[in-house]
Amino acid sequence: MQYEWKPEMNDTERIASVNNHLHDVLVSDAFKGSKRSQDFLQLVVEHVLAGRLDSLRERTLGAEMFGRRIDYDTANDAVVRVKASEVRKKLTQYYQNLSTSPAVRIALPSGSYVPQFYFESLPVASAAPPIPLYPESAPTNSQEGSSGDIHQIQLRVARPPWLLPMLSVLGVVLLALAGSWGFLRWRNFFANHQIRSIAILPLVNLSGDSAQEYFADGMTEELTAELGQVNSLRVISRTSTMTYKGTKKTLPEIAQELNVDGIVEGSVEREGSRVRVTIQLIDSSTDQHIWAHSYDRDMTSVLELQSDVARAIADQIRIELSPQQQAHFSRTQHVDPEAVELYLQAIDRLNTGNPKSAIDLLRRAVDKDPGYAPAHASLANAYGWMGEAGWMPYTEAFSLQKAEALKAIALDDSRPEPHLELGIAAMNQSWDWATLSKELQRALELNPNAANVHWAYANYLDRIGRSTEAVAEAKLALQLDPVSSRSFMNTGFIYYFDRQYDQALTQMQKAAALHAEPIEILFPLGDIYIEKGLYDQGIQEFLKLGDAPHALGHIGNAYARQGRTAEAHAILPKLKEHIEKTDIGRYEIALVYAGLKENDNAFEWLEKAFQARDKGLTYLKIDPCLDPLRSDPRFQDLIKRVGIPS
Repeated sequence: MQYEWKPEMNDTERIASVNNHLHDVLVSDAFKGSKRSQDFLQLVVEHVLAGRLDSLRERTLGAEMFGRRIDYDTANDAVVRVKASEVRKKLTQYYQNLSTSPAVRIALPSGSYVPQFYFESLPVASAAPPIPLYPESAPTNSQEGSSGDIHQIQLRVARPPWLLPMLSVLGVVLLALAGSWGFLRWRNFFANHQIRSIAILPLVNLSGDSAQEYFADGMTEELTAELGQVNSLRVISRTSTMTYKGTKKTLPEIAQELNVDGIVEGSVEREGSRVRVTIQLIDSSTDQHIWAHSYDRDMTSVLELQSDVARAIADQIRIELSPQQQAHFSRTQHVDPEAVELYLQAIDRLNTGNPKSAIDLLRRAVDKDPGYAPAHASLANAYGWMGEAGWMPYTEAFSLQKAEALKAIALDDSRPEPHLELGIAAMNQSWDWATLSKELQRALELNPNAANVHWAYANYLDRIGRSTEAVAEAKLALQLDPVSSRSFMNTGFIYYFDRQYDQALTQMQKAAALHAEPIEILFPLGDIYIEKGLYDQGIQEFLKLGDAPHALGHIGNAYARQGRTAEAHAILPKLKEHIEKTDIGRYEIALVYAGLKENDNAFEWLEKAFQARDKGLTYLKIDPCLDPLRSDPRFQDLIKRVGIPS
């Protein structure tokens, strides 16, 4: 016999049983890696226990759970149906993995958003008869117009006393069999369609203002970096996916070129201080949409938004997150909106090869929000870039690089970028190779998909003389960054230092074909031409860089090797002027003398470079320009003093 269920009337024991069991379900292996699934199940159960069945309609759930407008088009937006289906699968998985039958069982029937509860035995209430398993007149997603009033349930009597238990047992058995069959079909289907590699295509700017492109591009980069921290997933680098911005290629074509199982595409729309990001996940093997969702947040919550999207994608492709990853994706951190704006503008400048302009923007960003860790990390990157390129005095650049990296790590130790910058600063500033190795390993632990860290590690292996391993690491990085100009340029450098000049030139030509800002290509291209004996071509590339000390040193070396002795000597006063102005140029003077085969003068300036801790000495083992000096005992002694591992 069934009785009307009024939770406010002596039903505390039944409600407590359901809530206790719900907690067990939510913390189980089936649900613990999926925050959205946990939230959805908890929400619908709470609505039932409170008697709010009118809230369990598709549009209402879409508005409450997913931020949709109450009148959104459910026919074209299946977000509630998709999430309900996922919860059903997880419930099936949970009960399949139990070794004993639970006292309470929660089910979410197909076609309904109203959970049902089943009890092995009915708790006895002192002031009321047993309450039913669950009311039979519950609304489903096909009953948008019904009232679903839980207080209009009819009493049924005159059943044989043995009928209800028998039907209940039979129903549970049939439900278990159906669930097992459905779960096995689901598991077998997805076993053949697992997504373990993914590419996030450039998010489309829907703000109606082309000047906001940097914002959409920056959000793409940040989301890529966030998802890259999932170590069981291969995530393609932003530098490769950005080559498809505005492309007419189909998604299957892109997936094939990038060799990925899944594609993420979407859009960004800004309106005042609000940001709306819409994301959809596509299985590239079937070209089928797996999941779609929109996020509407305030600019202050942009970091949480990125984490939520990354976690949701991991949930959808059934990636098991580690406790550390779950903690990272569950962080609550608010950022000053103006700092976010300045930071994303700076990222755009860095990506177009302008670190000097980025530094000004990033300084303003950290002034606005000193606790904004990504801005400090990017500031470290910009300072390091300026120092590496010879555009800022080494001592100043690498000291600032180290200081900003340490600030970023103190604020947020879960990001790989500041560890990378700290390691590079330690090498360039102090020739601390052990710290470089340790920080590179730490960065790769935090984000095994960080192509820039793999490139840095390949460069480290190259500098210490492990060229075979360096080439292998470069090939690994290429899997994460397969079609970007920077990836080809970095690979070209590795081959250049390995004396494989034809291979290096091929890579640089690929980079030049893709690069919109070719200034980064000029230096390595000039180096390769000179080592191939194409001196005039190499000199022409360096001349395009103007009066920069690094370029002058290589021009002087090329003049000397070409037999243009007077022109080589004419470079030396220019480099000495740079030393007076910027403290950069000692290593480059040594390169000119090495080309002239004036070995004593070359070693004199290498010694001066040593006293000044010139970062050029980190290339002692591999720089082809110094090959004429390698047989001299003084050269090996210098390598030891610089501390380069053997």
